[in-house]
Amino acid sequence: MKALVYTELRKLELKDWPRPEPAEGEALIRIGAVGVCGSDVHGWAGHSRGRVPPLILGHEMAGEVVETRSAQPAVPPGTVVAIYPVIGCGRCAYCAQGREALCRKRRLMGMHVAGGFAEYVRVPVANLYPVPAQVDLARAALTEPLANALHFVRAAEQDRGPAVLMGAGAIGLLMLQVARQMGFSPLAVVEPNAYRAQIACQLGADLAVSPQDPGALERLLAFFGEDGCATAFDAAGFATTRQMALHVVRSGGLIVLAGLGQGESVLDFVDVTRREVRLAGVYGYSRRDFETAVEAVTSGCFDPTAWLSEEPLDRGQEVFENLARADSRLVKVVLRP
Repeated sequence: MKALVYTELRKLELKDWPRPEPAEGEALIRIGAVGVCGSDVHGWAGHSRGRVPPLILGHEMAGEVVETRSAQPAVPPGTVVAIYPVIGCGRCAYCAQGREALCRKRRLMGMHVAGGFAEYVRVPVANLYPVPAQVDLARAALTEPLANALHFVRAAEQDRGPAVLMGAGAIGLLMLQVARQMGFSPLAVVEPNAYRAQIACQLGADLAVSPQDPGALERLLAFFGEDGCATAFDAAGFATTRQMALHVVRSGGLIVLAGLGQGESVLDFVDVTRREVRLAGVYGYSRRDFETAVEAVTSGCFDPTAWLSEEPLDRGQEVFENLARADSRLVKVVLRP
């Protein structure tokens, strides 16, 4: 089969690769569409310790079941599926709760094992979620990032009200749409890329500011009023966004920490403590989130038309180089084998 392989730092190559053979309890999936995640780009750029070449990246996958090796296959050949890419140990309390993202022995497809930048991939049968055949596979591949967005915003379910969102990449834009549907209002977005900020406004953001604007913080404070916002969602994860979130969130408010841009940041914990600001780290999603995302993709209530691009798998290197640019006009790219 053909596979787009991460062979060395900042290099992807289309190669002939052995077609995977499913083991008992697994299925062989013909990939129809696979999204490029920001973490894939970070790995390609050498910023992910877990992604070691040679490796087939890609964990936002949708395709068709070709073969199953299971005594009681719940998803017969021909079924169109979205793929839950987290493989837990299957024995711990987190796995029992459908929260494999927190399993200490978890493996992620596209990081620890081969992912979806290929014609075929093997997947545990339990990780297959059927979608109606009429759903476009490019949209079905958005199930995984949408599950992230649902999990991140649900962390603030009890803090609905004025909110700011740091970062308007694909996850940020999905979070924006989830937050609007959950009743967070008004909503401000902080995004340095003017094109992405424009899309955020088209999707319903009431204000968009650039963190590079010296007056950005003042504009946010004027927008929310002297009390600040109830929730600050940080989908970027840089020192500047974490610090801005603390400045703009109200006393007793919540900062949802989702972005992984930097590992360490200086934060004024005297301010955190005295104002009783709550910090919530969020990561991945549960099976419940993934199931909700499948339903949302199936119903069509999330429309990615304005910011979704499709490219053939053999243009992967070019796509990654484009996405790595600060001024890129790409937001979410889906590759098709």
